[in-house]
Amino acid sequence: MRLRTSIMSAVLIAVAGLGAAHASGFALAELSTAGLSEADALVANTASMGALAYNPAAMAFHKGGYDLGLLGINLHTQVTPTGGTGTFVATTPHWETMPNLFWASKIAPHTRFGFGINEPYGMQIAWAAQTFPTLAQGPASALAPTFTQLRLFDVAPSFSYRFGHIAVDVGADYYDAHRVVLGTPAATVSGSGDQVGAHVGALGQWGTVSVGANYRSAANVPLDGTLASHAGSIPVNATLHLPWQFALGVRDALNTKLGVEFDFDRTGWSRFSNIAVNAAPVAGGATVLTSTYDWQSSNAYRLGFHYALSRDVRLRAGYAYDVAGATSAHFSARIPDANRQEFSFGASQRLGTWSLSAGYMYVLFNTRTYVSNTAFNGGDPNGTNAYDGTYKTHAQLFGISIGRRFS
Repeated sequence: MRLRTSIMSAVLIAVAGLGAAHASGFALAELSTAGLSEADALVANTASMGALAYNPAAMAFHKGGYDLGLLGINLHTQVTPTGGTGTFVATTPHWETMPNLFWASKIAPHTRFGFGINEPYGMQIAWAAQTFPTLAQGPASALAPTFTQLRLFDVAPSFSYRFGHIAVDVGADYYDAHRVVLGTPAATVSGSGDQVGAHVGALGQWGTVSVGANYRSAANVPLDGTLASHAGSIPVNATLHLPWQFALGVRDALNTKLGVEFDFDRTGWSRFSNIAVNAAPVAGGATVLTSTYDWQSSNAYRLGFHYALSRDVRLRAGYAYDVAGATSAHFSARIPDANRQEFSFGASQRLGTWSLSAGYMYVLFNTRTYVSNTAFNGGDPNGTNAYDGTYKTHAQLFGISIGRRFS
């Protein structure tokens, strides 16, 4: 029973800490190549097709079209654990690719319908079993955070209506957590689940100035899966608490060539106060345990620029400062989160009604030296000295896309 409890504790930690990503927590802020190129400061943009995924209200300022892209991410995370023998590098895919699409069409003079498909949450990270000395041997080794993977897609239909200078939108978010794999040296859990959320937005343009806002609701995604170990397998379930998100932006076309936008984002990570793992009803249905994470809601500040080099060529650049949601009270090596800076640039080329875009982003996480006053006692290692050490992370992102405007 003690071994099974330890295994389930590891599973619980994994579900709540789904890998280190380049936006706060495990969120992926990049929804298009244009967004990546301008540090995701597009919520008030009425001109770019790549902005529609950030604020679908912008559809009402277009006749229709689509933007289809592919995002590649390379993440490098390392830790020098206190009391260890050196530095360990987490294993991640060399390049993890994620598609994104937004399509919009005119259905009435002032009304548009569109839908987006993207991957707003997800990552993969793995640590060697011997990385953390306290969790490297004995019964505690069942808690070593060896592997975590999340792939979650969002299919988001939207309606947008424009009256005068202002457009509004309302839509749904269908979240499909189609692949969740969580591992320790003692067990592997795999599962999936889905849930529906909602989003609303508004966007107004007055001369060269535009103001936009977008809100996406929180969602509780039920996960059903199997816990497999050398002792056999049992069905389990848990709930993945996705945060609410709010973005507010102001954009100004300073002249015929140069435009600038500032966005403020807030993400409701405080929903990650705790999470429970349960055996499925056929296995008794009892709560195996509840674990606390004590995340806090966090902000991001984004600045994007675009410059018309010619009638058909546009250059983009951006900078963002993103505050981590994970606190020190329950720090976990599955999410070695830290405040970060994002630097990006890109370009687009128009070819009649078609356009090609490419962008690059470099994400530099602050070095995080974690020292806990709480000794690991064989239970949940989050927030204990089992994870003491110095963590360093950086990420590179590259995006390409093809778009078309309907006439």
